Amino acid sequence: MFKSYTQLFFVDKKAKVNVSYYVTKLLPNLVKDCRHLLSDNFIFQQDGAPAHSAALAQDWMKKKCPGFIRKNKWPPNSPDLSPFDYHDS
Repeated sequence: MFKSYTQLFFVDKKAKVNVSYYVTKLLPNLVKDCRHLLSDNFIFQQDGAPAHSAALAQDWMKKKCPGFIRKNKWPPNSPDLSPFDYHDS
């Protein structure tokens, strides 16, 4: 089993994590760490936070991350879904 960790990234004091901050300050560092650890063999998963689901963040992720799953393809909160439900045939 592969086990590794990214470094911690801290949000600036009193910063509002809106889509602009997320895309310019956090995502580039997070994705860089993922690439360092896993090459291009990763899927970067986000939740439904407004900064994650904004068009700017979705477009950035589509350009920079292989295997990115756009917001409209995210599974609903269902415990009986599996990754096989989202396999493209």
